[in-house]
Amino acid sequence: MEVYLRIIADTKETVIRELRVKGSTTLLNFQKLVLPLFNLSEGEMGSFYYSTPNWDQGNEVPMFAMEDGMTSMENTTIEDFFKGTAHGLYVYNFLDMNIFYVEKTKTEDEEGFENFVVLSAVGELPVAETSAHVSTTPTKDPSQMSEDEINALYGLDDLNPEKSEDEEEDDLLEDPYY
Repeated sequence: MEVYLRIIADTKETVIRELRVKGSTTLLNFQKLVLPLFNLSEGEMGSFYYSTPNWDQGNEVPMFAMEDGMTSMENTTIEDFFKGTAHGLYVYNFLDMNIFYVEKTKTEDEEGFENFVVLSAVGELPVAETSAHVSTTPTKDPSQMSEDEINALYGLDDLNPEKSEDEEEDDLLEDPYY
């Protein structure tokens, strides 16, 4: 069986991938095929969720089974996942929360030769930028930087100044757990 899917990224920009995949592909293998299409690298956790036509989140299909006989991405095929619904949610990297709406558009009983074919691609995911990002590229030669500038560059400017051994001993004596 061939399953045709439309994957829409939950972003301000329009980012869509339409593809055809063999129904016997597990969700875990499907994830490995799809991540490069959105310029995402492997190594983060992800989960599929059953969904309603209104994209209401249903039961989770986690990446790995925590108990024997538990449904997981390693033992659930595309065909099985989309038997009862034409809609699913896929969440990748729970810190960045990359959310994708996955919709089955049609199926065909006859299988082609390729396991996975991209039919169309629109847009690219924006590059994630966090406010906590600190550039480690110095604006001037580090040999010409003061100690305060170097500490600020590496986020060490908020550390306490060094204490003498006597001051450290006084702190330990005041510590009720020492």
